[in-house]
Amino acid sequence: MNATLTKYVLAYDSDYHMVLTDSIGRTMIAEIPSPGCVGPGSPFAAGIAHARAQFDAMFAATTNFQTANVPVQITGVGFFDYLEGQEGVAPNGIELHPVIDIQFNPNFSITSSTPTLTISQGASGTSTITTAISGPFNSTVSLSASGLPAGTTTAFNPATIAAPGAGWSTLTVSVGPTTPLGTYNVTVSGAGGGQTHSTTINLTVTSTGATTQQLFGNPGFENGSSNPAPWTVTPAVIDNSTFEAPHTGSWKAWLNGYGSAHTDSLWQQVSIPSTTTLATLSFWLHIDTAETSTTKTNDTLKVQVRNSAGAVLATLATYSNLNAAPGYAQVSFDLTSYKGQTVQIYFVGVENASLKTSFVLDDLTLNATTPATTDNFSISASPPALTIAQNASAGTTITTMISGGFNAGVSLSASGLPAGALASFTPSSIAAPGAGSATLTISAGAAAPGAYNVVITGTGGGQTHATAINLTVTSSGGTTQQLLGNPGFENGSANPAPWTVTAGVIDNSSFEAPHAGAWKAWLNGYGSVHTDSILQQASIPATVTQATLSFWLHIDTAETTTSIIYDTLKIQVRNSSGTVLTTLANYSNLSAKAGYAQVSFDLTAYQGQTIQIYLEGVEDSGLKTSFVVDDFQLNVTTP
Repeated sequence: MNATLTKYVLAYDSDYHMVLTDSIGRTMIAEIPSPGCVGPGSPFAAGIAHARAQFDAMFAATTNFQTANVPVQITGVGFFDYLEGQEGVAPNGIELHPVIDIQFNPNFSITSSTPTLTISQGASGTSTITTAISGPFNSTVSLSASGLPAGTTTAFNPATIAAPGAGWSTLTVSVGPTTPLGTYNVTVSGAGGGQTHSTTINLTVTSTGATTQQLFGNPGFENGSSNPAPWTVTPAVIDNSTFEAPHTGSWKAWLNGYGSAHTDSLWQQVSIPSTTTLATLSFWLHIDTAETSTTKTNDTLKVQVRNSAGAVLATLATYSNLNAAPGYAQVSFDLTSYKGQTVQIYFVGVENASLKTSFVLDDLTLNATTPATTDNFSISASPPALTIAQNASAGTTITTMISGGFNAGVSLSASGLPAGALASFTPSSIAAPGAGSATLTISAGAAAPGAYNVVITGTGGGQTHATAINLTVTSSGGTTQQLLGNPGFENGSANPAPWTVTAGVIDNSSFEAPHAGAWKAWLNGYGSVHTDSILQQASIPATVTQATLSFWLHIDTAETTTSIIYDTLKIQVRNSSGTVLTTLANYSNLSAKAGYAQVSFDLTAYQGQTIQIYLEGVEDSGLKTSFVVDDFQLNVTTP
């Protein structure tokens, strides 16, 4: 069974007495007897000893109840005990006794592809809800939504994610014609295996035909610390270190976190149109603290609206060390009452001289909705799909059309291109009044074969519209073959071949998640002097025209320095005897970052050779660094 282990105790009879809870709070008991109390001929003896060892590796049971609150998957024998008021007893006295296997941290997570949705009255929108599992989780996950405004309905397709619990469902949100305008936090929940997890979708309901415009510049701080404009910030607030992860991208605003008397501020001035029917400020906020008090406010973050001269018009919210929680949460505020005004959206963090508190902000939006206007333009592509071989190019025509009294130039840009591809427009913009055409030429270059969604954006007259081109890059007339065996390590630790690995590297624990599947290669992470390596030998045909090595890499570290390299990972090409031919890349504790990133290297120069793909992680005796790799490919293209 999957459940949550809420508390445990070493009972008077030497059994481990555990209280299990399901997703709606129902409890039952599970017990692991002392192996010394089990006869040597018992068919359960080995399982009980195994379960006891598994438990001891996680917890130290005493004669007082201790709190755990961790997900577990337990195998045991059903047993009806006497109803004697035992802690956690089920109403009918059923319990698992004895327990013969206990696995910790079976878990699942739930995310939404669109954390924000803007839907007009009488219309609908969709979001993809994805669940991922970790550890031995194996259960269906039921989906539901709450927090919907009046007149709004939801439907999931499918309504449940089948066991083992990893998959996706399409959520359709249908807004009624009379649903009140406004912004709502819709909570999408998944329940299964005795657990419930949720994700939030920020739903904005607009009037029919309305236009919503995002007013902030540089909303995710991705211009970096050297160019924070149009934000005005105190020094060092715009940050891309790995000590506090961004919500998305590489940069965020990190206020305070010094553990000394300190004030940080962040603000941007915006003008909210007088015709606005709805203005919503939203942002993602993460607070963590070293403060230990659960009652005293020591450090604060105020969210304010100020006039253009800096005078406070309203304090929208005050957060403090008491609001600290893991992860980011999205918060939003209605600013419609400030329509027609130029205001400052102002954040001020004040820290006292005691323990530190960090206020981390990211992905700020100020969406202003105005009634539909006939002064507009549209953009389209013909043809809307292109297939281009590597090192070749092809074109499509981008056309803009205007309506009403629209009269402005429209500038053109492209995003979503694969690495190595280039796009150019002739002309680069459509002259006023904004109706015309331009030729878009895409040069594939050395882009990897595959399908890409390229977005063509037109901007002019205070409006932005886009159209998508489905771009397919093919290899330049050849055949592509993947050379590596067991590329995702899914054969498990008992059979790593054709990889040669140091002990313990091939791993399926939940402490470091794989990129895909159940297994990955986890080098280092011990916090002591240690060297790990993995290698696989491959023969690259002499006739190849392209050879590309790629894999997914995740690095996390407990090191605190931002300048000193302590732990390293080398990516090397060696000959069949093990002599280093080249070091493709060096990574270190300074390269740590949340999540996986795909890296790739051109190995065409090794055509006709038998080589070793060699990764070596070296860790010193200080704090630990983990180098986690998964899903390798060595793609070679031959004529």
